Amino acid sequence: MSDFTYEFVNCKERLETYEWDNVWWEHAKTEGIPRVLYIGDSISCATRRVATHMANEKIFFDGFGTSKALDHPYFTDSLCLFAKQEGERQIILFNNGLHGWHLEDETEYARYFEKMILFLLQEFKGIPLVLLLTTHVADSERDARVVVRNRVVSELAKKFELPVIDLYTVTKEHEELFSPDGVHLLKEGYELLATEIVKFVNTVI
Repeated sequence: MSDFTYEFVNCKERLETYEWDNVWWEHAKTEGIPRVLYIGDSISCATRRVATHMANEKIFFDGFGTSKALDHPYFTDSLCLFAKQEGERQIILFNNGLHGWHLEDETEYARYFEKMILFLLQEFKGIPLVLLLTTHVADSERDARVVVRNRVVSELAKKFELPVIDLYTVTKEHEELFSPDGVHLLKEGYELLATEIVKFVNTVI
């Protein structure tokens, strides 16, 4: 069991022991470079930096990483505040990641994830939305829930005709690239994720 998902012992808690937002606006004064708004978890925060470097700064990956669960009442408010400052983006990547374990996977999680999709499509009209599957984790109980949630996301992607980037299979096949906590990755692991993401984004931008 990972020490990084603090609500795991009591899955009824809506808030984690440490709630956080990590926002990043890449080269804020630079215009004319395609931008990606990458919404995710701590995995996305690390991957975002690598992706910008891997794209040779011809694409900027701005980030809104958060521990907020999908039902958090201030999730969308916090996201919108950052997006207003960022100003523009050519594509949105969305993954809630390894958070919100108080939500039952096939009902509550599915309902709130669909609600978030509808919000993103409405708030950012005309901007391509891409869903990312959550990464594999070493803890077998948690990983079983990740598999269920990824299936929910894949079904919603089909319903809304949205593309999916499969980060789960990539990490499942390379367990040697995990850090000792079994959740986060080594440098080579983030490079692997960034490669998949940049490759896809290049087909859209």
